[in-house]
Amino acid sequence: MKNKILILVLFFISIKAVSQKEQIKNAQNEFKSDNLKVALDILTKSEYLIINAEDADKSEFYSLKAEIFRAFADKNIAVTTNLSAAVTSYQQLIKEELLTGNLIYIVKAREAIDAIKKDLENRATTDIKNAKYRDGATKMYALYAMDKKDADNLYYSTSYFMMAKDYEAALRNYKELENINYTGKGVAYYAVNKKTKIEEEFASAMYRDASVNAGEYEKPRNAKIESKRTEICRNLAYLYTEKGDLVAAEVIYKKMIAFNPNFIEPYLDLAYLNLDKKKLLEDQMNTLGTSAKEMQIYDALKLKTEGFIKEALFYLKAGNALAPDNDKITDLLLKLYRALDLTSEYNTLKAKI
Repeated sequence: MKNKILILVLFFISIKAVSQKEQIKNAQNEFKSDNLKVALDILTKSEYLIINAEDADKSEFYSLKAEIFRAFADKNIAVTTNLSAAVTSYQQLIKEELLTGNLIYIVKAREAIDAIKKDLENRATTDIKNAKYRDGATKMYALYAMDKKDADNLYYSTSYFMMAKDYEAALRNYKELENINYTGKGVAYYAVNKKTKIEEEFASAMYRDASVNAGEYEKPRNAKIESKRTEICRNLAYLYTEKGDLVAAEVIYKKMIAFNPNFIEPYLDLAYLNLDKKKLLEDQMNTLGTSAKEMQIYDALKLKTEGFIKEALFYLKAGNALAPDNDKITDLLLKLYRALDLTSEYNTLKAKI
């Protein structure tokens, strides 16, 4: 009985394998006839069969699927989406072949992924040159999604989203940069193109040196890339503030001070943030009536506003102690002293100017 069941199972598996081969062949024929949608539909509908397919068929399946996505992109149809999908298929192909040891298309797949990345990067560069910042940002994010080890692409994507004023996307990216502790520190590799006489940046010292040794470039140099952490934190805090999430913004500003206590800007930012909190409560206070209950609420809110003023003064004094020549901090501190009738403090600070 067990033998009969085993034979039956093997029979159905063999039928599925034959069916998978036929589907791949049909999809190949449609692809050759430029019927891309039909070819993709065939593969998508038969994808559940791929689990039990032969190793060679699995490789053929993912390779063909990737080529179809690339063909869509070549026709300028949802370029970023289709190139990303092509890379996903190639990555699945590589994974399957490494798993089975049956290396048929792995070299081709890796070369294709490199070519797609270069293509997408060039398209993003063109978008930015044409002021299509959102399109360029989307492409750079897709590049990051293809290989999350290259977090520079996420940083560039974020910068372009800021230029496009797409603050929701920028905030999402900044959060991710913060989560992965991205700093951007490193070394940039440059050399001058002998033909154009223009200095170009290279992805690595190896590529730069190879180009110099080949006689195509000259005057190689390295440049230190400073940390972008301060810029990332400031922009993240700014976006939180724009969304009205003052608590999250305050956390970021305090983190900046902890990271570098001598950096002045967060002190000023925290002062303004506390004054914004004060203004929000004052707006709420102005809507209250004169009933006993509302007067109680008014007094409680007034107490909170006084706390925010003290916080603002604390950060301004700390900033002024670190940078007495900072006009922005000095001016705001003088305004607060005058508004609060702190004459002695006002005169003392004024005398130092």
